[in-house]
Amino acid sequence: MKQRKWLSVLLVLMLSVTWLSACSSNNNANTTENAQNKEGNKAANTTETKDADATAAEPAPEPVKQTLNVGIEAEPTSLNPYNSTDGNSTGVQGSMFEGLLKLDQNMKIQPSLAASYELSADAKSITFTLREGVTFHDGSKLTAQVVKDALDFVRNKDNQQARASFFSFIEDIKVTDDLHLTITSKDPNSAMAAYMTHSAGSIISPLELDKKKKDPNYNLDRTPVGTGPFKFAEWKDGQYVKVVPYDGYWDKEHTAKLESIVYKPVTEASTRVNMLKTGELDLVKNVPSLSAKELEGNADLDIAKTPSMDVYYVGANIKKKQYSKVEVRQAMNYAIDKDQLIAQVENGYGRIADSAIAPNVVGYSAQTPYAYDVEKAKELMKKAGFEKGFDATLWTRNETEFIAIAENVSIQLSKIGINAKVVPLESGTMFDKLDAGKELDMFIGRWSPGTGEADWGLRPNFHSTRIPPNYNNSNFYINKEVDKLLDEALATPDAAKAQEMYAKIQKIVYDDAAWTFLFEPESIIGKRKSVGNVVIIPNGYIDLNNAVKQ
Repeated sequence: MKQRKWLSVLLVLMLSVTWLSACSSNNNANTTENAQNKEGNKAANTTETKDADATAAEPAPEPVKQTLNVGIEAEPTSLNPYNSTDGNSTGVQGSMFEGLLKLDQNMKIQPSLAASYELSADAKSITFTLREGVTFHDGSKLTAQVVKDALDFVRNKDNQQARASFFSFIEDIKVTDDLHLTITSKDPNSAMAAYMTHSAGSIISPLELDKKKKDPNYNLDRTPVGTGPFKFAEWKDGQYVKVVPYDGYWDKEHTAKLESIVYKPVTEASTRVNMLKTGELDLVKNVPSLSAKELEGNADLDIAKTPSMDVYYVGANIKKKQYSKVEVRQAMNYAIDKDQLIAQVENGYGRIADSAIAPNVVGYSAQTPYAYDVEKAKELMKKAGFEKGFDATLWTRNETEFIAIAENVSIQLSKIGINAKVVPLESGTMFDKLDAGKELDMFIGRWSPGTGEADWGLRPNFHSTRIPPNYNNSNFYINKEVDKLLDEALATPDAAKAQEMYAKIQKIVYDDAAWTFLFEPESIIGKRKSVGNVVIIPNGYIDLNNAVKQ
């Protein structure tokens, strides 16, 4: 039964991607496929001339390159892939940066800056062969030494990069020649290839890193230089980030086909939707579910709904007396009617979260969800010594959907005496506060593993070595058995054995109510029908590198 469920999810994903890539214009007379076929081709018919002998075909005019306007939920916190942890930032960075490997729309690992790779039989090392002739946007060349220097930079804690811990598994990087390097892990690590697909594994120009090394005050967050098909043009605070084609891009078959991409932060969801309808925006990620049905009837738009890898949850600071009680955490899970939450906030576009990771993450194992049972929740609160409840503060991002979730959760928790005051925060401010690990009470979280597999779905949130400051386990959840299983699962090259351990971890975390598990939303993408070649990656990234606009 699980196999059939998995196959159905995959089919939905593949159909959604295909549909978006081959959409038509309003009158269906000029499809994206046709536009692709016309590029660079000659006209099929000869032109009329006064001279009957003039029968040579004239070349078709080149399509006019246009600007693609993309609506995002919030302004990026950074354009440095080593120093950002939010999806809005990585979504913008993806057009400018590349790593050694990448994930395709079916979550399969594919070569990128590396032409090939080989994982050792003991899962302790991975060897990469780089592509030849790759240059950065500033003209510097990609070499194995450049890759080593970049990875050494991000994992050096003295450089204070937010992603330093991501590469803590690395023991050594050895350069063989300009095109070959080997990464050795401290312990066997079966997820090394998946880790190198993450946005944190992007390679930054050596010239930029040299500037930072020479001047610690040099701001890499504002000067992105990578190898991607687009290069940085401009960042106007609060207005947009603009990227333009890089003429020296190494993959000549997949060069940028747009004049530019402009990423516009629009915090208010209804405003994003209206801008999409009027044509001020060409594409919007995370369309509010309440708007999806309305937009589906718009002849100018295409709407794609696919299962996402996101899990929404309530995090709570377990260092505090009330949340240190497992009964309180379980009571919070029983007190919230997730079906009602999904219906009211997501308009039905989602499912109850039955694990800390979503079904399309490799290694997922379903748990029995907490039933909605207020009376049981009250009994647990009484058992924990909090029969009268307590006051709480609930942080959330100042974005429409997050605020709606927080307000719904606050109302439902009040039924068991937990009076949670909703405090909206600018997303960058909230991430800074979570990273600092101070003042925290409760927060609305959304998690999706960029690697698409269970280790990175679970380790950042539940391993005791990942508590703040500067780490993701903002709950301060510590369970030695979970630590042991996570480390053992990562160390085994046997996928079946690793899966057994990941399943045990998910059961422990769920039974332990490490989070208040809410829901897994569908990913809803809206775009103008004039836009084609949009590729949805289930980890939440939208690949616009080969997008076209008619």
